[in-house]
Amino acid sequence: MATVTCDALISMGIDKNCADPFVQGVERKAYIFNRADIDMAAIEWMEGQPNVITNLPLKSGKVGYTIKQYGTTPYTGSSTVLTPTTQGGRATNNISFIVPDNSPAVAAGILDAFLDGEFVIVLENKAKNLKDADNPGISAYQVFGLMQGLTLAESTRELYSDEALGGWPISLTETNVPKAAVFLYAESLAATTSLLEATLTAQSA
Repeated sequence: MATVTCDALISMGIDKNCADPFVQGVERKAYIFNRADIDMAAIEWMEGQPNVITNLPLKSGKVGYTIKQYGTTPYTGSSTVLTPTTQGGRATNNISFIVPDNSPAVAAGILDAFLDGEFVIVLENKAKNLKDADNPGISAYQVFGLMQGLTLAESTRELYSDEALGGWPISLTETNVPKAAVFLYAESLAATTSLLEATLTAQSA
């Protein structure tokens, strides 16, 4: 069994990844889940990688959904902020996107849920760490909301907004997170993508 410690000690040097240069940004497609639909007790963490989960199990009959954004900078405004507290540092995750519609169906099926729901979102980073010797692509899928849940920070719909074109700009936030980042990796990048795609279809017990 791995030894658990609360010591905050760095364990590697800080330098550029010249073999697989880091790039900014994320892909257009993301995945969103009601946090209540995730079977938290069945989450598995990768041995030797305390910031990586290897599965994202949903409760029987529950499904995930996709978010698709367009333009050259999807999810603009998303960020992670690390701050100190009296009990150690914590992270705040902010995820921003646009709901490009304003219909009764969208209000009932999406917007009303944001008023009081908790969510988990998986973004696909453009920097995927594809040349990692042990786990190629381990940096691709990053998970937000797993530990504390993403909740609504604000949303202001401006009818003549050039940015949202009359849609709903959504900003979700997760606070007091004890990890700077959480990633999802299931044996390979392809397997992880397949795992996420499988969540879009309800699975029986």
